[in-house]
Amino acid sequence: METTRPVDHNCFECSEAISEHHRYCPHCGTYQGAQAVSINVFNNAALRQVFLFYFIYLFICLLVKHTNYFNNYSALVWIEFLLAAVTLGFAWQNRAQIIPLLSFKHFNFSIFVAVIAIAAGASFLVSLSVREVNITFFGSEVSYYNAFKPYYFPVVLMVWSIAVLPALMEELAFRGVMYNHCATFLDERLVVAVTAFLFAIMHLSLISLVWLIPFGFFIGNLRRRYNTLWYGVTFHFVFNLMACLIDLYREGQLFTF
Repeated sequence: METTRPVDHNCFECSEAISEHHRYCPHCGTYQGAQAVSINVFNNAALRQVFLFYFIYLFICLLVKHTNYFNNYSALVWIEFLLAAVTLGFAWQNRAQIIPLLSFKHFNFSIFVAVIAIAAGASFLVSLSVREVNITFFGSEVSYYNAFKPYYFPVVLMVWSIAVLPALMEELAFRGVMYNHCATFLDERLVVAVTAFLFAIMHLSLISLVWLIPFGFFIGNLRRRYNTLWYGVTFHFVFNLMACLIDLYREGQLFTF
């Protein structure tokens, strides 16, 4: 099913084209009157898709967090495949809007390098801060590597599970599918905010909101400004990869593979 935008009409004040559901013009702020169409899950297919997609995503994440069935990677890998399958399924339904976002036509190497540098620096600061918080308030340290140590090629699995797969699938999910659907009934700047908060909440970690919300805003604005997913995927991958490298360094495993 392809998403279509609501019918447009012109603002009473500035004459810019606006969607039929806007009570206030996103360009000049003029009140358009009470006749604006109210958007809800019953009359808007795009909102239904957002609701369904996020409900499935959040339900799976809650299942993992609040059950004892996924305490090891042998079980968790099936959740990764399930979330990837859900994401790819919704992306296929929205393929007409997704495919242009995967183009390298307007790719800029300078922006690419800047995104890498910002991601690496941000990840380094977040990793140090989280470690200090865990030691100071909880008297413990979290090790990603220990969860993968019992398996063959633990470093490869760790990088795949923490850096590669989330960067691809989560960006496709939130800055691709959900962004596209939300953009049919919200101003695009508001879409950036909505997808940033939904992305942060999905991780089900209160302390992580401190960096995940700015993270989501930054990537969402990259998507809005450059109309591509690749800068967001790059930022997401480098941010998580740097966290993996720091963890491997602490565990004495960084130069052993």
